[in-house]
Amino acid sequence: MGLEIFFKDIKTPITIIHVISVVFGMGSALVSDLLFSIFSRDKQLNDTEIHTLSVLSKVVHYSLIVIILSGAAIFFSDTYKYMHSVKFLAKMSIILVLFINGYILSKRIWPSIVADRFFYLRKEGNIRKTAFACGAISVTSWIFVCALGVLDKATIGYFAIIGIYLLLVFLGILISLFVEKSVFKE
Repeated sequence: MGLEIFFKDIKTPITIIHVISVVFGMGSALVSDLLFSIFSRDKQLNDTEIHTLSVLSKVVHYSLIVIILSGAAIFFSDTYKYMHSVKFLAKMSIILVLFINGYILSKRIWPSIVADRFFYLRKEGNIRKTAFACGAISVTSWIFVCALGVLDKATIGYFAIIGIYLLLVFLGILISLFVEKSVFKE
């Protein structure tokens, strides 16, 4: 029980760190997606643009780590409450999606982008589609998890929340693939 008291005592500063991390992570992810769209209009990225996107990617990565660690500390301040919180469980599920999505972006997509073949080679079409889909997943997930964080409590169940989230992700992916197809006509 002593550990739970410790986490209750530090909950306020940890919550502040948690919120700041969400702001940095979400802000960097959204700015990165926007800048990528702007930078790629000429179907090439110069060194400055690559560096900018790389820095933003690192900010998102480190923010996610701090979000997970601070979220764990908040969780340990009242494990019973959070284990029974539909909102908390939905947020953790979406954070997991963000983590996996970020991994795919950094390990599968980013090497193609910096290798300067992403915009031109026909065989990179699937990578481009995946990149656009991952961008849609990122934007939708960050906004959705932020909206959940702002809500006092969820008035619907976990599966309803995840269902709405998945529907929005699906629509976002459809829109992103339409945009990809219109920009990269093959």
